[in-house]
Amino acid sequence: MLRVLNSALNHLEEWLIATLIAAATGLIFIAVVHRYGAGESIVLSRWAAAHGMSWLASLSMAVFTFLSELDLSWAQELCIYMFIWMAKFGAAYGVRTGIHVGVDLLVNRLPEHSRKHVILFSLLCGALFTGMIAAFGASFVSEMFKTGQQSNDLEAPMWFVYLAIPLGSGLMCFRFLQVCWSYYWTGHLPHHDESHVEGVEADGSPALHPQPAGAATKAAARKVSPLGVILIMAPILIFMMCLAEKFGVVVLPHWMRAATVFALLIALMLTGIPVSIALGLTVMTFLFTLTTVPIEAVSMKLFTGIEGFEIMAIPFFILAGNFLTHGGVARRMINFATSLIGHWHGGLGLAGIVACAMFALVCGSSVATVAAIGAIVLPEMVRHGYPMRFGAGIITVAGSLGILMLPSIPKIVYAVSTNTSIGALFVAGLLPGMLLTTMLCIVTWWLARKRDYPRMAKASWSETARTFRESIWGLMLVVIIIGGIYSGLFTATEAAAMAAVYSFVIAVFVYKAIRIVDVPRVLLRAANTSAMLLYIVTNAVLFSFVLSNENLPATLADWIAAQNLGWVGFLLVVNILLLLAGNFMEPNSIILIMAPILAPAAKKLGIDLVHFGIVMDVNMEVGLCHPPVGLNLYVASMIARMRITDLAVAVMPWLITMLGFLVIVTYWPDLTLWLPRVLGMH
Repeated sequence: MLRVLNSALNHLEEWLIATLIAAATGLIFIAVVHRYGAGESIVLSRWAAAHGMSWLASLSMAVFTFLSELDLSWAQELCIYMFIWMAKFGAAYGVRTGIHVGVDLLVNRLPEHSRKHVILFSLLCGALFTGMIAAFGASFVSEMFKTGQQSNDLEAPMWFVYLAIPLGSGLMCFRFLQVCWSYYWTGHLPHHDESHVEGVEADGSPALHPQPAGAATKAAARKVSPLGVILIMAPILIFMMCLAEKFGVVVLPHWMRAATVFALLIALMLTGIPVSIALGLTVMTFLFTLTTVPIEAVSMKLFTGIEGFEIMAIPFFILAGNFLTHGGVARRMINFATSLIGHWHGGLGLAGIVACAMFALVCGSSVATVAAIGAIVLPEMVRHGYPMRFGAGIITVAGSLGILMLPSIPKIVYAVSTNTSIGALFVAGLLPGMLLTTMLCIVTWWLARKRDYPRMAKASWSETARTFRESIWGLMLVVIIIGGIYSGLFTATEAAAMAAVYSFVIAVFVYKAIRIVDVPRVLLRAANTSAMLLYIVTNAVLFSFVLSNENLPATLADWIAAQNLGWVGFLLVVNILLLLAGNFMEPNSIILIMAPILAPAAKKLGIDLVHFGIVMDVNMEVGLCHPPVGLNLYVASMIARMRITDLAVAVMPWLITMLGFLVIVTYWPDLTLWLPRVLGMH
């Protein structure tokens, strides 16, 4: 009976989040069409009447009448609420599938026995936090029910809208306990392998995936590690210190209160707790013990944290990227790039870089770019006589263009964190992206010429024209995204929704690379990834709330200004800090934690926040390309069947090039800001 109920709950989660992301995407698309359809239909009606086409004039007038009488003013508000429900329930689904990201570098080095204790501790912390949020959310919903408050456009009861908090958090708590129980008895965790590439069979050999330290012998596995004890005790001791402050046992100066926030966050993250949960637990501890902020503010922030229309661009672009990755777009872009430069020294490698740049113009994800381009280019390079190390090194680094060019999830996260224009950030990455593409191509050409790697036959003009025609459907997305935002037709979020619908159409009906029956699977994957990111955003908003309440960003900005570093020295320190953080955390988590702290200091020193955003973006690119948590590296290793250590050496020529590029972007602001200013977007 329990198994049947659990299976039904599993299917309910999957059905709910996939349906919500599809419905929200379709609704925004319809709202945009409705906004412009009425005006265009009356223009068409007048044109048809002037040319004697009375049937077309009558039809257009009927469309105009229908659209004019249709009220969709509630569409945006409904979409926001649907995404909030998707985020809360998708976060629970993410616990079940193991998609939530955490810093498990130290945990994986523990002996088996100690590792199990630390993981159980982290799972119970997750259950504790989500259980508390469910309880606070239920109390908040009860108060909203009594007030009878309604939403602005839908006039829906707000208690029902806020019900997503206790229901989603309660389900998430249940999932944490379920995973904890299963892990205690079986020793297995749900594992979402972001490095897995569809169509490439995973290789679980020790050469590719080394076993954690201490797993070699049973004796070592049973050994209690001092590191494991420290990982568990550190957050407990910090919490005890906060309780001592609350009850007056000790008095902490203001600077130590601030240090406690970051110490607890780091201590929690090092146990392998998902970053989102670590952020939330840090906030809850701080609010309960070191402040007098009413706890109702937490429930409100959990809702309003992702209530902004701009944040909805994240799921839309993720959905578009999923359709593009599996929709045949990458192969056609590679064919076009090969027809242009395949006959040069290192032609296939150059084509891979150019194809990564073209795919990055429409995708917004580095991991997706490496997966889509690498899975096609790397086998072709080996077949034509290139060493696999050479090709894998190229694609690993070139794939990072996915978050530098036009649409980019880290850019959206940064824009939301710092209240910066998303459109300006999109455009600001174009010239730096073109420069990095050129630099990577020069290094590839020089190495290929020096090592006398094979060249392909030069394609004819007709072949180039044919491959361009085949790839034009994918490249048209650039026009939709930038043309729509620049012309004022769409907001960035609406452009993302239009991109998602367009990607669906070309993948399913034009290229026919995805069958209709496979669409729910694509929707579910996109919703799962989106919910994980949105849950991090939600708790990062709580964290920023605590920082602002303690006035930490302003205090830090004043302190940095007093050091007389100047903007040159400040950016140098920021780059070092971000490069170090890239060794342990994934890009979106770094941005959500660091941007609200560093951006005020940058602004005080006269650094443009759009330029600062691109500098952070490039730092994130570097982090994706080197161990221990560089996702690009793991994706490429999966495709190339190479050891991580070997691939880390293979990427060096291009990684060094990227570090040189980071210096250029950091200290040449006009490279970033010229185009947004010319287009009047900044």
